[in-house]
Amino acid sequence: MKEDTRKFEVLRVSILSHCSFACVYCAPKNKPNPNILYPKIHYLTPELLESKIDILKNHIEIKEVHLTGGEPTLHKDLIQLIKTLGNLQVNEIAITSNGFFEDGLIEKMKQAGLTRMNFSLDSFSQSGFEKLSDRKLPVELLFKRILEAKQTGLEVKVNCTVLKGYNDGEILDLLSWAGENKIPIRYLEFMKMGPLQEEHADCFYSAEEIRNTIIKKHNFKPYRTPIDSTATYHITDEGFIFGIIANHTEPFCEGCNRLRMDSLGRIYGCLSDQTSFDLPSESSEVPVILEKAMNTKKTQFTGSELSMKFIGG
Repeated sequence: MKEDTRKFEVLRVSILSHCSFACVYCAPKNKPNPNILYPKIHYLTPELLESKIDILKNHIEIKEVHLTGGEPTLHKDLIQLIKTLGNLQVNEIAITSNGFFEDGLIEKMKQAGLTRMNFSLDSFSQSGFEKLSDRKLPVELLFKRILEAKQTGLEVKVNCTVLKGYNDGEILDLLSWAGENKIPIRYLEFMKMGPLQEEHADCFYSAEEIRNTIIKKHNFKPYRTPIDSTATYHITDEGFIFGIIANHTEPFCEGCNRLRMDSLGRIYGCLSDQTSFDLPSESSEVPVILEKAMNTKKTQFTGSELSMKFIGG
């Protein structure tokens, strides 16, 4: 039997269980919330984050902390959370956002210690954006925020969750925009998470279909991909870099190094398992809990009723 050499190195923290959008793949209309774990909105406090990181750092090497949500920029103590991570000597601090937040926040986050921003960019058009997000907001602001983050000096990536019948016709437009602005774009297979479990097959657009769409206009070849990356990267003849995160058709579970924490400070070992664990303050008990969390990891992504709105990507 092959020895499991996986270890936790990246901590993804959902700092609040709330989002300003109602994206179709996360919180569609007329769908009950299947997750009874979050009857109210919860915000992770800087104090709780510090205590949990302190516990974890004594047992695992944390290379990166990635703040997610919900929409993390809605957290009133976001800057303090980032500063807390910096004070704990976390070198890589990232955040994923929908891009709709107050002016000046990007610079404040960078000054606090943020090193990377990932933006959800699911549509190039205004109509497509409204259909996916269920919000009548100007998509131009999202493009502006992405370029602002890049100009501020942060490392920037954009993520596009591809859904058949929604935005599969915008793959090439998004690649051109991102490539021309020298920003890597990652296309995500729609994951079988949360309230769209039954409709998953109808909306699913595979990694192969994404590549077949891109090859119609761009020749491409493999590009350097970190060994622990969730995406497989390619580069076009024009120099456009894109990645594909194919949880379902090309699973990468065997190399997963991610540990997740929710807004209550509970940890999860796998997106395909909604079992959570409390981190004990007693140091001798922590390795047992981490081993239990590791044992929830799957060899292939199977999905979960846990909505991405509550546990992050």
